Amino acid sequence: MIFLGIDTSNYTTSVALCGGDGSLRGAAKLLPVGEGEKGLRQSEALFSHVKALPSLCEEIGDLKGLEAVGASGFPRRAENSYMPCFLAGASLAASTAAFFGVPLYIFSHQEGHAAAAIRGSGMTPEDSFFVLHLSGGTLDLLRAEKKDFFFDLERVGGGADITCGQLVDRCGVKLGLKFPCGGELEKLALRSDRTFDVKIPKKDGLVNLSGLENRFDRLVSESLSKEDLAKFVFDAVVSAVRALTEDVGGQLLFSGGVASSQLLREAFKDREKTYFCPGEYSRDNALGTALLAKAAFEAGAAPDGRDRLRM
Repeated sequence: MIFLGIDTSNYTTSVALCGGDGSLRGAAKLLPVGEGEKGLRQSEALFSHVKALPSLCEEIGDLKGLEAVGASGFPRRAENSYMPCFLAGASLAASTAAFFGVPLYIFSHQEGHAAAAIRGSGMTPEDSFFVLHLSGGTLDLLRAEKKDFFFDLERVGGGADITCGQLVDRCGVKLGLKFPCGGELEKLALRSDRTFDVKIPKKDGLVNLSGLENRFDRLVSESLSKEDLAKFVFDAVVSAVRALTEDVGGQLLFSGGVASSQLLREAFKDREKTYFCPGEYSRDNALGTALLAKAAFEAGAAPDGRDRLRM
């Protein structure tokens, strides 16, 4: 028995297989971004996914024993949550399920992140806990409530303007780093011994981060080193996360690419019931959708994929 998962986010193409015993293997590819660019238009992302999927599928191997297919079809499980880039993976998933005559399940990208992070962190989730989704396009604090074979994810806080990932990438590009900038920017930050006191405006559970880019620009004009400028950005990210989670008790699970930050993990190492996972489970990937396809199939969930494709 195997279960196929596909995810085509705004930055990464990925395919994964989950075995009947829960074993996982996956293949992923970052989408190409031009030098000096701060991201991709949806049309560019969609085209890049279409080009990348065949080679990733070849890398994964044959689908003998396929029982079900799962894919990300939209960012959040909410009305009007839509991004064209997910159509590449969801369309391939629908076609594969039709050819093999197996169930198709369409999940939200956020659900895939949460499922992968649960697996990668090794946590035993309680019936209710919190998930912090930190990625290039998302800054969400979610309450997870047990339902059926997974969890309902309700947004209870997050970003009011830009995300932590956008702050990292925008500032990194200004320092001449290649997008996405998180890894290289953190290498610079780890070489700084500065600590920046960063106040984060918060109202009704939402934080405002756009003003931090202006503060970064002022620090650039003061001729701070690249290392210190990078440290400011990550101190700002840590402060934003602290502001979002200061009233959160119980289990807190970090997911999304920004959650792979070493500095962020160090800042929260002493908080009880806090869970991080290896980078391959944090970043955008199809491991979560493969796990969810297996869980849905084994729970006897009705296939619901085609009517959830938002075309």
